[in-house]
Amino acid sequence: MKQNSMKRRPTRATPSRGKPVTVDGWDIKPLHTPWLGPELSLDEALKLHVPPLERGQVFVLSEKVVVMLTGRSLPIADYEPGRLAKLLVRFVKPRPGSRGLSVPQKMEYVVRNVGILRVVAAAVAGAVTRACGVRGTFYRIAGPVARDLDGGRPPFEHLLFPPLNREDGEAICEDVAAVLDTPVVIADLNDFGGSIRARSADAPDMDTLMRVLRTNPLGQRDTRTPFAILTAPERSRSEEQS
Repeated sequence: MKQNSMKRRPTRATPSRGKPVTVDGWDIKPLHTPWLGPELSLDEALKLHVPPLERGQVFVLSEKVVVMLTGRSLPIADYEPGRLAKLLVRFVKPRPGSRGLSVPQKMEYVVRNVGILRVVAAAVAGAVTRACGVRGTFYRIAGPVARDLDGGRPPFEHLLFPPLNREDGEAICEDVAAVLDTPVVIADLNDFGGSIRARSADAPDMDTLMRVLRTNPLGQRDTRTPFAILTAPERSRSEEQS
């Protein structure tokens, strides 16, 4: 499975955890919603929870929610872990607040989609380089599927969220941009960094987006803020002066 991600590591900043914040002159307003589930479509969610947007604003969506509301999430029960997955999870040391690939079903998904040989090579290389103090080798070799696979924890412990490939993500951005008549961005963010998975053609450049979104404004887990509205500095200043 080929995955392309526009990956950038933003400058670390205090997470805004789903709260309004201003970064480099951009006003960021997360949108609070009820828990969204796979029974809802993306179009329905936009109609229910997104107000009319104005010129100078950019709409941001959480990748996980896009995956779920477009029917791309997968039942975790379909990935009964085999012997290799059960072995590999013993050596996974997830970051605080994240289970990562320590969930056997997630590792099984990686094995099936990346391939046994590549996963074994990644595991061996990871073990060797970790002994030398180098971390992250497994994910660099196994690729974006291993690095960006989400799910397997409450409230979606029954689902897996494979990362969007770039082409699908850009197509979704263009569709949503046409509906909302504003630039659109799909982001995969957390308190440690993240990436811009896709953006519409009229969206701000990558460096600007990662700088503005470095506080993880969509938050995590129970914030219930899957969307956000960015207001450009020029628009913010004109509103203050009016």
